[in-house]
Amino acid sequence: MKKKIAAFFILVVLLIPVCAYAQNQTLIMYYSKTGKTKIVAEELKVLIPDARVVEIKSDVGIMKAVMWQQLFNRNACNEPIAVDLEKYDRVILCSPIWLQKISSPMRTIINTVPMEGKKVNLFVVCAGHFGESGQKKLKNQLASKKIDCESLSIIKSGSKTDEDIREQVQKQFKN
Repeated sequence: MKKKIAAFFILVVLLIPVCAYAQNQTLIMYYSKTGKTKIVAEELKVLIPDARVVEIKSDVGIMKAVMWQQLFNRNACNEPIAVDLEKYDRVILCSPIWLQKISSPMRTIINTVPMEGKKVNLFVVCAGHFGESGQKKLKNQLASKKIDCESLSIIKSGSKTDEDIREQVQKQFKN
């Protein structure tokens, strides 16, 4: 009996750190049409080596996505993602900005994937300017889905090299 109790305590002592580690996982979800947002996600993976990276895929063409889905706030037809969010306490979303709004594939994730109680960080990539009104609308959209956005990082990709984008991610990540 004493051996069983001792074995139980040893098992508990070994499993508690493993369980604690398993619940402190980071998930990076990204959508990238031109490859710039993929660079952001890849650099975040370098900065958080044990994070899991999941690409959001949508087979909608860029013209339909931007002109139809963006103008009328329609959800995109994304491919299903096989990820159990229960395993992650931190979610990093990476998305391009189209017409001062988050891309329709990422908007679909925000609208359909429950992220209540998760630490959510957002990295948005824009070729030009992402104004305060666009940022406010995005934060309101997240709040309406009960998503607590801890940080919003804006990565400027217009006329930037891949290395410039990586350096921006590193600076934003440190903040």
